[in-house]
Amino acid sequence: MEEVFIAALPTGLATGLGALPVLFSRPLPRRAYDGVLGLGAGLMLAAATLGLLREALEGVRTEAGLDYLQLLLISTGFLSGVVVAVAMDRLIPHGHARGHHLHIHDEHGHEHGRGRPQESRRVYLVLGAISIHRLPEGLAIGAGFAVADGRLGWLLSAAVALQNICEGMVMGAPLRLGGLPPTRALLLVSSSGLMVPLGALVGYLLSGLALAALPFILALAAGTLIYVTSNEIIPESHSHGHEGTASGGLIAGFLLTMLLGALIR
Repeated sequence: MEEVFIAALPTGLATGLGALPVLFSRPLPRRAYDGVLGLGAGLMLAAATLGLLREALEGVRTEAGLDYLQLLLISTGFLSGVVVAVAMDRLIPHGHARGHHLHIHDEHGHEHGRGRPQESRRVYLVLGAISIHRLPEGLAIGAGFAVADGRLGWLLSAAVALQNICEGMVMGAPLRLGGLPPTRALLLVSSSGLMVPLGALVGYLLSGLALAALPFILALAAGTLIYVTSNEIIPESHSHGHEGTASGGLIAGFLLTMLLGALIR
């Protein structure tokens, strides 16, 4: 339990680390933001597929052949994760690609806005939504630590931390545009990551209470992460004319997670 919290807390607070250069220096160009978002998408996809789903499917093939009940359990978990993500997407108000009002750059990289008071209210709403979206990340980390040696938990912590740094960079920009003091904005962005250790403890406890349900929980976390990445991060990174940069970032993120998986033993 202590190991889970030690890994998940800095992972959540990594969001604030990403916001630092945005809040206390000049904003990044839109192309750079899209590349950073693509990197985060690659990290999340690789963590879900090479980490969570791979571990969930580990016991499907036995000496007696394919365990169809286990496969059904994992498939149900994966689809349940997608359903959870869809429900969050429908119930939590937030912006989407092309309709997102929090962009501070147009296609040429120039700043723009629609009035600071309105922008600030919208920013608080999105920050609340993002905080809740952190729960599946924590759930995935907690489930990863429930696996025998905890290696998957550390891999997911590293991948999610890097992705949170990327998101922190993107979250900090509209807060700065909204007129918030940098220190206060940093505290807000950092606090959004506190849902990660909470979700990690929940995921670890659920997995520990019913070890047989661990593949289901791993698959559920993977389904949620894949849906959020596909529905939120990738469309956002590809909606400003920098598809090549965003795709390059995605490939780099996937490759980085592969290397982390090979190095973390």
